[in-house]
Amino acid sequence: MMMLSVDFSNLHQILRNLYVEMMPLCGNMAGIAKGIAGLGALIYVASRVWQSLARAEPIDVYPMLRPFAIGICIMFFPSLVLGTINGVMSPVVKGTHQMLESQTMDMNKYRQQKDKLEYEAMMRNPETAYLVSNEEFDKQLEELGWSPGDMMTMTGMYIERGMYNMKLS
Repeated sequence: MMMLSVDFSNLHQILRNLYVEMMPLCGNMAGIAKGIAGLGALIYVASRVWQSLARAEPIDVYPMLRPFAIGICIMFFPSLVLGTINGVMSPVVKGTHQMLESQTMDMNKYRQQKDKLEYEAMMRNPETAYLVSNEEFDKQLEELGWSPGDMMTMTGMYIERGMYNMKLS
């Protein structure tokens, strides 16, 4: 089993990569399915024709088209079935991806606005300004001086500032 060593940024890339890698690996299974479908269609048609001949009835061709339609779908599965599904779903996937990107960009913009407002609110309060501003932090340290009693306060300030930065992270 081959592990995927690529860094994916979203689920769309994971599913697309899985689809691209698995389609060649399903080739043998598709070949066996084609053989079974052809054999099944042949047996079904032969039994229906034999039943009609045995009863001396005319052969009804329309019900015999169904196994051939199913066989054609199996025979051309990658191009006919998966191609049709991908063709129909591709615009939906692209549209939802664009909606996701636009909403993500809006969220980034709102997060930046929130951070800016939070910074301004903390700067207005003199008790919390030292948590967000290096200048305010240095200013308060200079005001305290270097006495042993102030060293405990300065250590507490360093711890508070570190905890605030960790909370922001």
